[in-house]
Amino acid sequence: GLGAKDLVEGKNTLPIRVIAEDGSEKIYNVNVTRKRVVSIFGKQFEVIDAEPTLTTSSNNTTDASGLYKSTATNTGEPTYYFRGNVTNNYVSFAGFTWRIVRINEDGTIKLIMNNAINNNKSYNFKINSYDYKYMYYTNGKAKSILNDWYDSNLSKYDTHIITGNYYCEQAKVKANSSYTMGNENTVVYSSYIPNFKCSTDNNGYGLIEDKIGLISYDELAMAGIYYGQVNLDNYLSSDSTWTSSPSGIGYLNESSYPTIWSMTGTDSGMAKISLAPSSIYYTSFALRPVINLKSNTQISLGDGTKDNPFVVE
Repeated sequence: GLGAKDLVEGKNTLPIRVIAEDGSEKIYNVNVTRKRVVSIFGKQFEVIDAEPTLTTSSNNTTDASGLYKSTATNTGEPTYYFRGNVTNNYVSFAGFTWRIVRINEDGTIKLIMNNAINNNKSYNFKINSYDYKYMYYTNGKAKSILNDWYDSNLSKYDTHIITGNYYCEQAKVKANSSYTMGNENTVVYSSYIPNFKCSTDNNGYGLIEDKIGLISYDELAMAGIYYGQVNLDNYLSSDSTWTSSPSGIGYLNESSYPTIWSMTGTDSGMAKISLAPSSIYYTSFALRPVINLKSNTQISLGDGTKDNPFVVE
């Protein structure tokens, strides 16, 4: 006999033996495709195996919305991330609504709050300094604001939340070729391919170990948000919010203060959702916290849709 054959992910060619009434045999090869499926909170998500277009937003491509896989990570282990106009990654946790950004390489679950803290309050980090170090999250005011908010709102749920190196402030990409980034000489955004790697840069900044943080430029770009591109139909679309990624020091708003990448929304006078550099001196934006749930976190109900989110008790 031909024996049993397990299906692998991707294309499988299976031999099928057909015996006619006269005893003659024919073998036909049949192609069967097995889709990659990932379980998140017990729900099966089909993984899109096409390569995403990473040089423009998902809105400006034919990229399908859904779950994608990337091995462009520090360990080479895969991360599974949502991209585009995703409608089934809602999570209810600690009295707030969150969206799943990705399943980290170690199986933990990265969430971003669907709204910003303190009723979408805008925060200005008016540091009157031209020092590049203020591009970095750990030197700014956002870190202490978020940690205080965590202590007030999430600390009683922290058996579900994991602390670790899940946040990135490495200087990886600058907004304009004329921008400087201290001792780091990074590429301009139009020449940059986003990824999920993070290491210490030439200014000494990289991974951040914490229980709460902000989303990075790379995570937004992988999700389909891109500098200068309309993005109203992205699951991360919101009013303007800060990220944890430096974008350089350059001439912006009539001065050369340090800038940070931000997700700029319709509230900033721009009728689009986009990534853009924002001056720490002139700009006031909201803070959308990011947390990471332990890989064994259980839900009580829900299917991930807006009306029936995954509920973490």
